[in-house]
Order: sequence, then structure tokens, then C-alpha cells
Amino acid sequence: MKAIILASGVGKRLQPLTNNMPKPLIKINNKTIIERQLDACINCNIKNIIITTGLFEEKLKLYLKEKYKNVNFTFVNNPQYDTTNYIYSLWLTKDYIDDELILIHGDLIFDEKLLKKLVEQKENFVLINKKAKVPEKDFKAVIENEKVIKIGVNYFSENAYLSMPIYKFSEKDFKRWMEEIDDEVKRGNLKIYAEDAFNKISNEITLKPLYYTEELCMEIDTIEDLGKAKKMLK
Repeated sequence: MKAIILASGVGKRLQPLTNNMPKPLIKINNKTIIERQLDACINCNIKNIIITTGLFEEKLKLYLKEKYKNVNFTFVNNPQYDTTNYIYSLWLTKDYIDDELILIHGDLIFDEKLLKKLVEQKENFVLINKKAKVPEKDFKAVIENEKVIKIGVNYFSENAYLSMPIYKFSEKDFKRWMEEIDDEVKRGNLKIYAEDAFNKISNEITLKPLYYTEELCMEIDTIEDLGKAKKMLK
């Protein structure tokens, strides 16, 4: 099993913290965001990890290579990090997909138990919290018959729930998703979400909800999020 960590974002809403370093290297209680993700991966026996990079690529690579000498890193740089969405960063990893995958958005912190549950699954799953307040701007998943049929920020139906972007996919189904991403990229749709491409083929791929309630799982998008995370992790 491999993991892909999307770490090529600029992190504008976290400035000035991101003025001179990549967002994944922001520390939360003396441990960086990406360290928390990598430690969870390693503890789940995932040591082949693809990381997309953007601004301050060399700082991130140097930091991780020195700290994680037993991890097999593949760094994939998005030279258009400031003008594209992560669909393009994900597309750039297409030549390295040769195993089942965990896909993690690079601004997430989460309870390691959640990743372990995903790794243990035999099918495709994404984290869903049915009890959380449905966010206005974050991802929601539309669920019908215990199958995820749509993922995006603009779904507000009664069967739409908070979706956290950590996925487990088989190699075959992830490659099918990547085919649709490839079509979007070739059409020049570089500012949409990768999930928009998934929505077009959700009838072909079975993606199931893995429910959680109490475990920590949140995105670090703003200074406010950072403060909240620090308090929760204490």
C-alpha cells in the first residue's frame, strides 16, 4: 500500500506563517502537520509515500529526508502550484500508481485510529461524520444506499454529510478516477476539485462511507483552525 499526501498548496489563509515555509511544516504543539500524517502512516505500515510539492519544495524535502530516513519518498512537484487546484498535483502522480492507495489532503490532522480503520478495509472508503454540523464551505458527501454518489462543497441535501478528504482506494478504481482526472486536465480544467472528476464516474466506482464521530479529524485552513487544533491536541 502507498499513500499520497497532497502538500502543494500555498496556504494563503495561514499567512504570515506560510510566508517563508510550506503549510505542512507549520507546527501544532511542537509537531508539524505533515509529521502527524507521516507518523500515522508509518504506524499503519505505510512507508511508500508520494508527496506533491509546490512553493518551498526544497525546505519540505530536506526536512523530511533528514527526519524520516526509513521512508521511501517520491516527491512530485507541481510547477503551477499557484495557478492550479490540487487536481493538477494529483494528476502529476499518475505514473506512480501501482498499488492500493491512501489519499490524504495535506492540511488534515486526524486520529491515527481513523487511518488504521481505512487501511483495514477491503473496499474503497472515505471518512464521513453524520453527526457533525454540515459545513458551509468544506466537503460534503451525498450518500444513497450506503454509497457515496457525490462529493463537493455545494451539496446541502438531507443526505449530505461532512466528508473529510482521506480516502482508501484499490489500485484499479483509483486508476479509473485518474483517467477521468486526465480527461479534465487535457480539457484545461485545472482549477476544479479532483472530486469533481470523481463525481462523473461515481456510478462506476463503489465508494463507501466510513463513519466516525468522536475522533479528531479537521482541516487546518486558517489561523483560527490552528488555534482550535492546538487546544484540542492538549
